[in-house]
Amino acid sequence: MNRPEHGRSLTSRLLTGTRRFRTSLFALPLAAGVLLALPDTAARAADGASLLQLGLFQREGDAWWAWDSLRRRSPDLADGLSPAVVPLDARRQGEGVALRATAPVGLDVAALCRRMLGAGFGCLVLDAAPLPAPPQAPLQAPETKPPADSAQLTPPRPAGDGKANVAITYPPEAARTMAAIEKSGRRKGRLGAVIPDTALDVMPATLKEEGWNLCALTFDDGPHRVVTRQILDVLNREKIPATYFPVASVAESQGEVIRDFIAAGHEIGNHSLTHADLRAMDPEAQRHEIAEANRILRGFGANPVLFRPPYGRYTPDLLAIAREESMSPVLWTVDTRDWQVRDPDRIVQHVKTEAGTGSVLLLHSTYPSTLNALPRVIAAMRAKGCEFVTLSEWIERMHQIATPATVMAPTLVNAGVNAGVKAGAKAGDTPLRAAN
Repeated sequence: MNRPEHGRSLTSRLLTGTRRFRTSLFALPLAAGVLLALPDTAARAADGASLLQLGLFQREGDAWWAWDSLRRRSPDLADGLSPAVVPLDARRQGEGVALRATAPVGLDVAALCRRMLGAGFGCLVLDAAPLPAPPQAPLQAPETKPPADSAQLTPPRPAGDGKANVAITYPPEAARTMAAIEKSGRRKGRLGAVIPDTALDVMPATLKEEGWNLCALTFDDGPHRVVTRQILDVLNREKIPATYFPVASVAESQGEVIRDFIAAGHEIGNHSLTHADLRAMDPEAQRHEIAEANRILRGFGANPVLFRPPYGRYTPDLLAIAREESMSPVLWTVDTRDWQVRDPDRIVQHVKTEAGTGSVLLLHSTYPSTLNALPRVIAAMRAKGCEFVTLSEWIERMHQIATPATVMAPTLVNAGVNAGVKAGAKAGDTPLRAAN
């Protein structure tokens, strides 16, 4: 295995050899403001080597394992790239690491990233600024092994399956994104919080007048071979329909669990192909992320009509592309924060405090803590008078009592600027197509 040698400088380590692996398994993009999608002219790196972002990880061993998996699985795309693992924060230990790579001078990295995205892998072009210096010596490439899942439930990784139980790791920046979504949602009614580009809304007072008691449980990410299956078992045992948004490139190797969700009456939505931050991609790559995910999920018998952008991050242009692909973009009203706290008691308490009738809950299908909390979450919501439906049904029924609203322009969530769109009715204000 060709890894950087001990004692070599970070710069020289950046010139050794890689490229490409699935974002949903191994790579999570850096937060907005750190990453920069360069125009083609700059991306050609005529004056120097270009820097690519290939993933964020909690531990450096996980990053090197992902790199080795990339090299084994796709050596043609790894040729010519040079890897390095660097700390996200040189001043603080335990903040995670980034897997980055330099591309040879003269290589059209924009075209390379398009190829990688077209093949279902993640790739972002970073600004050509130098990498941050590590706090001490450059990180070494240890003996690699698959990253341990937080669940003790996880069975041994099947041979040839490098992504079965890899959960999405949400970077610290995600907390600010989620907080921004919640703050925006509180200024809107229920429908406006869930559908970011709608011109209709329903206020809590209207729900009370109507005696409206519908709620929706939604699950993102995965599938995890063990946890997702057991979440399905809980839902079926409690006779609760839910909406599941899997990462399509992970679901591709686990069609059985997707089919079982469908057979039990649950809805399957689109959560993109690779769970990348789609704002950083060009329109062609954004459309591929949505369309290819639909193709994979439809192959298992699903009929996705809802699109939930990864991390809840979007731009008006991304929402427009989703509409063109016959998808309704959706968010949530209550983030259970299961991705952050990993504590069943805190998940349940947050639901008791923040959720109520008319709520759309965001949960994740990959954490044992979510599985352990789920029966109590369901009980708490039932105690509030909730009747559970799929998210598509929730939207359909909400439209029946919705009224025109004064529409604020969708916000570039966590992007630092506002993006204006014209007020008025949107395509999403018409009833959805029948969901599975």
